[in-house]
Amino acid sequence: MKAVMSKEIVGVGHAVEWRIAPVLGMDPETRQALELIEREAAAGPVAIPGVFMPDANVRARLSRLGVIEDAQEEDFSRVRSVALPFGGVSMRDKRRWQENGWKIVDTRSQQVRRAQVALGLLRMEGAQTLIIGRHDDPETRALASDYPGTIVLEDTTDIARMHYAPAFGAVCQTTLSPRRVRWLSQQLRLRYRDAKLSFLDTVSPAMALREQALESLCSWCDGVVVAGERGEASVEALLETAKRLGKPAALLEDLAELNGCRKLAMTAGAFVPKEAVEDFVSQGAPRVVRGI
Repeated sequence: MKAVMSKEIVGVGHAVEWRIAPVLGMDPETRQALELIEREAAAGPVAIPGVFMPDANVRARLSRLGVIEDAQEEDFSRVRSVALPFGGVSMRDKRRWQENGWKIVDTRSQQVRRAQVALGLLRMEGAQTLIIGRHDDPETRALASDYPGTIVLEDTTDIARMHYAPAFGAVCQTTLSPRRVRWLSQQLRLRYRDAKLSFLDTVSPAMALREQALESLCSWCDGVVVAGERGEASVEALLETAKRLGKPAALLEDLAELNGCRKLAMTAGAFVPKEAVEDFVSQGAPRVVRGI
């Protein structure tokens, strides 16, 4: 579908033409996980040991349903079921909760499950386990928590600080830029040429599609707007993609930073519900082009 939207938006002092990325926001798996939690909440109280998805709209939806996020184990006795964050939890914790008789609703993403299984196999083979990811991201921390000594690689500084090992085994955070993951894995191979490196690319396929959709729009636009939570990994990856291609980029809430741009491309991070984008389109722009 193609769309164009032209309207004066608050923070931008002239008529602006917009194009909406054909792939953005939640993918089907993410939406299905959210819908599963909503069905569980309709049947009875639900607790989540952490944040289900890092997005304010999602948190508000769950709060309205009475879902307890960032729950502690003492909260479990007050609920019907315990749902796992989409980005995962320690598998030791999951097993303990099951052994204690709590009903566990497993809403981890498929790529997170793959990464957790792969790390276990790599550790059994004697490899130094690695995660290409952000140090402060809950998903990365959950992946690393079951395997003490796992090293998180966020940039080349982390690679430079590593000690040599005969074998490395790496997975990656699911919401990173695929280009960034490939670049860091290449730097790892170049630095430790004599080591065996087993690498499982666990970036979400949807993340690659979001990045590709934005790249195709960057040849047309002179600025990029990203909807999503400040600091969330997929949002930061999309901002980074735009800037890599020489386009100024800002969060939707910081639209005024793009004052002067006349052609804006819009995309959204991995946990942004489609309703949030549709609300912006319906309220902020009468003429919209979806895709290119």
